[in-house]
Amino acid sequence: MPYPQKHWTLLQKIVDRIRNSLELRVVLQTAVDEIATLLNLDRCCFLWYFEDTQRVQVVVERSRHNRKNAQLGYYPLEKFGAIAGAIATGKLIINSKTAVPNPGMVGIVSRWLSQLQLIQQQIKKDQRSPQLPIFQGAIANLLVPLKQSEGSIGFIACISEQPRIWSSSEIEFLQAIAQQLEIAIRQAQLYEQTQKQAQREQLVNQITSLTRQSFDLETILTEATRELMQALSADRCLIHLVESHEQESIRASERENHLQHPQPSSAAFRRKHLYEVCREPFPPTIDDFDTHGPITQWVIGHRQQVSISDITRDGRVGEANLEYQKAQIKSSLVVPVQANGTLHAILYLNQCSEIRYWSKNDQKLAQAVADQLAISIQQANLYAQTQQQAHTSAQQAEQLSQTLLELRLTQSQLIQSEKMSSLGRMVAGVAHEINNPVNFIYGNIPYVENYIHDLIRLVQGYQTQYPNRNAELQKLTEQVELDFLLRDLPKILKSMQVGAERIREIVNSLQHFSRLNQASQKSIDIHEALESTLSILYSYLGDEIEVVRHYGDLPPVECYPKPLNQVFMSILMNAIEAISRWSSKEKIIKLRTELVSDGETGEDFVRIAIADNGPGIAQEIQPKIFDPFFTTKDVGQGRGLGLTVSYQTIVSQHQGNLHCHSQPGQGAEFIIEIPLQQPKPLSPSKKEIGDRELRDGDWELGAGDWEDTTMKLGMEIRKTPLGKN
Repeated sequence: MPYPQKHWTLLQKIVDRIRNSLELRVVLQTAVDEIATLLNLDRCCFLWYFEDTQRVQVVVERSRHNRKNAQLGYYPLEKFGAIAGAIATGKLIINSKTAVPNPGMVGIVSRWLSQLQLIQQQIKKDQRSPQLPIFQGAIANLLVPLKQSEGSIGFIACISEQPRIWSSSEIEFLQAIAQQLEIAIRQAQLYEQTQKQAQREQLVNQITSLTRQSFDLETILTEATRELMQALSADRCLIHLVESHEQESIRASERENHLQHPQPSSAAFRRKHLYEVCREPFPPTIDDFDTHGPITQWVIGHRQQVSISDITRDGRVGEANLEYQKAQIKSSLVVPVQANGTLHAILYLNQCSEIRYWSKNDQKLAQAVADQLAISIQQANLYAQTQQQAHTSAQQAEQLSQTLLELRLTQSQLIQSEKMSSLGRMVAGVAHEINNPVNFIYGNIPYVENYIHDLIRLVQGYQTQYPNRNAELQKLTEQVELDFLLRDLPKILKSMQVGAERIREIVNSLQHFSRLNQASQKSIDIHEALESTLSILYSYLGDEIEVVRHYGDLPPVECYPKPLNQVFMSILMNAIEAISRWSSKEKIIKLRTELVSDGETGEDFVRIAIADNGPGIAQEIQPKIFDPFFTTKDVGQGRGLGLTVSYQTIVSQHQGNLHCHSQPGQGAEFIIEIPLQQPKPLSPSKKEIGDRELRDGDWELGAGDWEDTTMKLGMEIRKTPLGKN
């Protein structure tokens, strides 16, 4: 030990070195290093005693044996045995191997030594706890207290592994250093508080800035928890949203956008209402998190912060909690995220690598972040509500627009339906009126043909029996050109028969196409319906357009015949018009039918494809071809309802599909798919059926009725000799 006259010089040097830094740990480590060197100690360390937790922390240490931080950490106060009370009250503690008073020491030092003898005796008697690591191998100890501040007491602990008596000059010197160290500690703590306050403000400002940049709650919470975890050097940080039913419905309507920010030391994980950030090597435990756990329920009930240094010592959690064991949680800081009396979320900070005693600064920083998060969650919820209302308003506007469009379409369909109904009635009437005289002609042609044949045989017999004709008869033969007449008359009869048959086919096609007498739903032959439509369009097809048929084996299809025929008419007419405008030499329309089974439902449906080799449909207008009132024709030449009505007929009325495949310059193909069996509608009442049958019978005859009537008329005509009526 230096001489007393040099103490103050050495003291000044040590104080200067201590005050070279404003970082608390550096200040304490410098003081410990200087004292250990000056007093030639085996070990020297600095202790903090915390009154609220009844624990002692070994902050820094200097060892002659170069044991780096071997004793650092927290120790329960009761582990210090007999000197625990002296530590708790901030007394000077002296422990020497040989307790011989120095003749020069009087007063207080003598009382210290007398108290020391009593403490040593108590230490020897105390066998309840093992020797603490910091005093392991120690023979002489000297603990010099610093003044108490904010519930904590500091100690400079001098430890000697050899017998040693602490002199009064050493004790006075250490007390002088302690006084100067108190000033340095206060300055360092003030600087640290300023830094921590700046850190809190910076973190809160970052969250505020993030809130202003984005209203996406997942982005805000993930970034905030990551920043807080890094600021407090925690191992896990988790946010649990405590949402009301209204907020849950809003959150459910939002698009889930899972954000992942690659970080070298942490990763973010999300479950519904939970956001977790964890530091490697600890895996995510969000799937095992109990949203009704004991700490969660306590915070919800009390709305207060919970600081747990040792999970195993907390009665609410206990040692046997499987959730905390699986997550390897040793210490936990839980903060309610609330504003204006409403609990929005719960913030969990967990330490897994070691037991951690959360400082007041840790708690203040976590609380500041929680307060800002509460504001952010409020703003995000308000924004989500606004977005939801805007989305609802947009949906309502879209529904109104769609309803208006459907009303316009329905109006046009009603007009079109009325026109088609009137046209159908007219066609049915015309077909009926034409059918009667045609049947007169068609029914009498065989008789006329037989009569003509008989007359020709008679004339030829006369010519054979009377080859020599008089001059007058010969002249008459030449005038009527008997030879030509005998050759041409059978041809005329044949052409009349072909014409009558063609008229009958047209009449039958009109009857099949209109089908006004049939029920709304009926099983029909699709091929017959296609051929009937082609017959109606015969004059448009002409000789230039070739119709190629690839018909499959189809059973009768249950459908609405009249609307379906109108669909065939519209699509075929569009194909004919497209081919007519095309300069291709070959003009072909292909019809293809097949029976297809749905692999998922097993339902059978019919596929009808109508393709042409025309110019095709431009890509930009293909999405619009089924829109109401859309047409590529000139003004006044088309209303743009043909394909729209066709789409409604197939999709809505027949529960099928109608789509188009087309490439510019390669023609277009319309594919119709309808079920083989239509869903059964609700059965109408008998009165409705009777009324409908009565109305149908009042003004029309069925196709079968027409056939029976015309056949009867033909039979009557054949029974009546010509010229008698």
